[in-house]
Amino acid sequence: MKINRPLAFLVALLFTAVIVVGAFGTSWNTVSELPENPTDQSNIEGIGMLLFTHYVAPFEVLSIVLLASLIGAIYMAKGEGNQ
Repeated sequence: MKINRPLAFLVALLFTAVIVVGAFGTSWNTVSELPENPTDQSNIEGIGMLLFTHYVAPFEVLSIVLLASLIGAIYMAKGEGNQ
């Protein structure tokens, strides 16, 4: 199946480009920007509010990337079968 190799290379190249642009193009926020709640020392509620309000788009993109990697791992583990 040599037909799939250029397509696989293109997909891998695009995925790498998205990861590099995302890593270097993102302004990484620090922990001090999280809302503080003295009754909740772990600050889970504040993290949850930020995750599902301010950071909902990166959260969804990450879920798609993880789903794609899971599907790829299953495909690679399955193998060819007729070899």
